[in-house]
Amino acid sequence: MRAANQPPSSTAVVSNQVHFSVYRILVARLSTVALLLVWHPAVVHGQEAGGRIVSVFDTTVDQVQDAATTTHVVRAGETLWGIAARYFGDGHQWPTLARRNRLAITGPAPLQVGTKLTVPVSPVIRQAKAAVVAAAPADSTVPSVALTTAGEDTLPSPAPARPAGSLSAQTVGKANAAPRASAGKGRLPAKAAAVASARQGTRIGLVDLEAQEASRKTSEVETVFHRDLPDAAEAERRTRAVLRPNAPAPRQAEFDAAPFVVSPSDLVKAGSIIRRIGSAETTESGYPQRAIVTDQIEVRPPAGVTYSVGQRLVAVTTPAAVDKQTLIAIPAGIVEIVRVEAGKPAVAVLMRQSGRVEQGQRLLPATGASAPWLTAQKIEAPDVKTSVRWIDPHELQPTLQSFLMLAAGSTQGVKAGDEFGLYRSGTTEQPARESLVATVRVVRSEVAWSSAVITRQYQSDIAVGLSARRVAKAP
Repeated sequence: MRAANQPPSSTAVVSNQVHFSVYRILVARLSTVALLLVWHPAVVHGQEAGGRIVSVFDTTVDQVQDAATTTHVVRAGETLWGIAARYFGDGHQWPTLARRNRLAITGPAPLQVGTKLTVPVSPVIRQAKAAVVAAAPADSTVPSVALTTAGEDTLPSPAPARPAGSLSAQTVGKANAAPRASAGKGRLPAKAAAVASARQGTRIGLVDLEAQEASRKTSEVETVFHRDLPDAAEAERRTRAVLRPNAPAPRQAEFDAAPFVVSPSDLVKAGSIIRRIGSAETTESGYPQRAIVTDQIEVRPPAGVTYSVGQRLVAVTTPAAVDKQTLIAIPAGIVEIVRVEAGKPAVAVLMRQSGRVEQGQRLLPATGASAPWLTAQKIEAPDVKTSVRWIDPHELQPTLQSFLMLAAGSTQGVKAGDEFGLYRSGTTEQPARESLVATVRVVRSEVAWSSAVITRQYQSDIAVGLSARRVAKAP
């Protein structure tokens, strides 16, 4: 009869489990050793705060460096990256190299030509490949401080040796020359003359003429250097002396275009425009042939009068008659005589134009000058009362920049720059109530007349007969 199967004992089970665990550990270790022999671990880099690069092999490199080190002298063109790649085999080791040599790893380049660095004895990368590794870093996150090259001018240059013939070599053991008495009576010694010259404002130079002559010789010559430092008041005075004064510019265009009063006898003595250079004589043809469109024109002086070079004349349109003794001339342009020859018409140049210049226009002497652009001072009560005497008949609706004539002039104290208000009288229901129509500024003042230009307009219908009162006076 066969014996029944019995279960294994607990001691046998425990022994089998121990053997199996030992076998698993042994297989794992053998697999790890085989994997390490076949596969090399890569270097893992981490980024620290402040841009420092940290390697997992820092401790190993430090231990190797402590074991056997030597000195490396930095040359021009080298970088921390290149030196670390040469001696450690990895450019990312540049922070370790910097820390070992107490170099800053942030800010400007820490390397200077001639700096001595402590490095391992045997370079991992030889000199032939070191330049290639240093020029081509593998990591784009490498800070610029590690790739900045050491320049040749980072160390101060040694002071050049002084030549034997320098001023210092020539003056060794020599003292200043003693003051010499001048041969001329009443002349000051050299040093006293230098002080006097400095007080008079000499900026730089030799003390006097005698010293200047002596400077061309081999003897010692005393030179005076004087620095002029003016105070604030003197500096302002000098500045004002060289700057143009801030004077108001005159209103030349307004003055040239402003109408003025002439008498019939003035027109008898007036010259005339013959023609423009190169055109036909004056004819009865239309405007395009008679208009002056070029600079040079031929002019005819009045009988018994000779023009001179540089003389200026004003071309006027046909004057308008105010009464039998008063004519209003409207300027068209200013011409200047440039050539006068016997037996020939004078030649003039059109300088400024304010209207239509044509053949046959009268030429009158240009007199007077424009007033400066000054601000008129307001007055409490009007002191000159007059009226509008004339308005250009060609002006259908006078407005801003239009000219008119006031029946008051220099006899009443009116001058260029004064301002007048034009007023319209009241209505039938309210005759005492006036209204302000416009404000005008006097441009040209004569004996009994004044030319004014409209500067502000408040109502329409500016016409002859409006009352005018001075509201502001020119200084």
